[in-house]
Amino acid sequence: MKERDVPKELQILRILRSRMNFNEEEESYYQYKEKGYEGEISFDKWAEPLKDMIFLNDVNLSVNNNHFQNDSLGISAGTLHIFEVKNLEGDYTIDKEGKWRSPKGNIVKNPLLQLEKAETLMNQLLKNMGWRVKVEPHLVFVNPEFHLYNVPSHLPIIYPAQLLRFREKMLQRCSKPTRFEIQIAERLLSILIEEIPYSSVPDYTYDGLRKGIVCPGCQKFYNSPIYTTFYCDGCDYKEETTTAVLRSIKEFKVLFPTRHLTTNQVFDWCGIFRDKRTIRTILKKNFKHKGRSAASHYY
Repeated sequence: MKERDVPKELQILRILRSRMNFNEEEESYYQYKEKGYEGEISFDKWAEPLKDMIFLNDVNLSVNNNHFQNDSLGISAGTLHIFEVKNLEGDYTIDKEGKWRSPKGNIVKNPLLQLEKAETLMNQLLKNMGWRVKVEPHLVFVNPEFHLYNVPSHLPIIYPAQLLRFREKMLQRCSKPTRFEIQIAERLLSILIEEIPYSSVPDYTYDGLRKGIVCPGCQKFYNSPIYTTFYCDGCDYKEETTTAVLRSIKEFKVLFPTRHLTTNQVFDWCGIFRDKRTIRTILKKNFKHKGRSAASHYY
């Protein structure tokens, strides 16, 4: 009932990475977010056979001023399943103090704590709504190159080698959604909140970003179009001029949501056309016009 969108933070990071130079820390964080999203997409493909389960993906909720994020919620057979998805790779361990360590021996966040928080707050939320629903948490590792050592028993962990068996078990438990379960899903959808502010996005300014139109295939900048088509020198990708400009406008609005769309603004942002006629034509065909003179803009 809720498809997975590319997280807003990752959208911003993708755009910025093509238009500014990331330092080592910024590049590492970008790769971390990209890999996490890849893991969630992998989970979605794994979950496709679960046709009778209601899925709400990438859900942000709040209860008693406490925010919590859920990679996926699944509702079926009177149970609300919380899926925390991880795309970790390599040999991780849990030390004697219960701390999680990466393959390099560095202490990392314990994902079970995040899952426990989500379970606690979800139970509070359901109770506040007057619903008695069983909640089951699952920490799902989707990368086949992952292994965890020194694991205490009875943890709600699903390892890559267990994914197929776990899905078969879920298929046996699932049943057609009841009206009550649909109501729960609809109610949760109605109280979703926006993504929490992201503090790890690099600082950026309009003047500090490179202007131009980026190839969606290899993230290199296009040269001037040939007639009505862009041809990428880096990967041979080709794209209609109108499609490329509209995509660049969307990127501009992601980075600068409060700035007005004007012919001059889009012309400068695309930074590749010799005159403004192409930009003006695309704006007129795809947007509505508002205002006059200096206040004139498209929306």
